Order: sequence, then structure tokens, then C-alpha cells
Amino acid sequence: MCIGPEIAAAAAIVSAAVSGAGFIVQGKAAKQAADYNSALVLNQAAAARQKATFDRQQYETQARKILGAQYASFLGPGGVRREGTPLELAADTAANIELDAQTIIYAGELEARGLESQSVLNRIEGRAAQRAAKFQAAGTTLLTAGQAGMSYSRATGTGFSLNSSAPT
Repeated sequence: MCIGPEIAAAAAIVSAAVSGAGFIVQGKAAKQAADYNSALVLNQAAAARQKATFDRQQYETQARKILGAQYASFLGPGGVRREGTPLELAADTAANIELDAQTIIYAGELEARGLESQSVLNRIEGRAAQRAAKFQAAGTTLLTAGQAGMSYSRATGTGFSLNSSAPT
């Protein structure tokens, strides 16, 4: 049984349209996955900031104990007062504690910003995948429609030829 050229051309075009729709759905799914990953990474960024704040609090609690022990040793049986060299040592310790605490926050902020950058990249990749899928769908549909038209033209003896010297 022979399929008529009209039916064959129509089937090719429908097939191309279905294939194109598949590309579009695939692109939409890629964008949704990228958006989900982006949101996930933003949550990780927020968690990194929270962890840095928590770590700083933990560190400061331990550091205050060290500073308190240092003061207690100055005021011990020897009767050293909180002035002069002991005061300078305590001030240096307090400054180092603050520097370390700020370093903890800074490291957490760097991690969070890196994650936020990854989130932006995920969204960009998702949009690019969706756009690429639309172009792939359009290209596939147009190419198949053109091929179907050429096949129909050859089968029916109508239409045109891409070879300009010999019309069909």
C-alpha cells in the first residue's frame, strides 16, 4: 500500500511539530530544575551566614572564658593589678579575639557570596537551556517541513528545484 504524498508530507510535519514540542518541554524542565537549584543554593548561602554567626558566638563565648582566666591570673595570689603590662596583654588578647571573630564572619560571607553567584549562574543556565530548546524546536520543525515540502514536490512533480538551471 502506497501512502499519498500529501499524507506523507502531513505526517512529517506533524512528527516535526511533536518533536519540537518535546524540545520545548525539555527546555522548560531544564529551566525549572535550574530555578530549583538556584533556590537551593540561596538557602545554602543563608545557612552559611547563620553558621558564621553561630560560630562567632561560640568562639566569643570560649574567648571570654580565656580572657576571664587571664584576668584571674593577674589578680591571683601575687596581687598583680590590671594596669601596665597585664592590661596591655589583656587588650592584645581582646583585639585578637575580635579579629578572629570578624574573620569567622568574613569567611561565612565569602562562602555565602560564592553560593549566591552560583545561584545566579544556575538561573542563567536555565534560561539559556530553555531558549536553546525553543530554537532547536523551531529548527527541527522548519527543517522537517522543508524536507516534507521537497519530498511532496518531487512526488507530485510540482514546485521548484534548488538547482536554478533546471526547473522541475
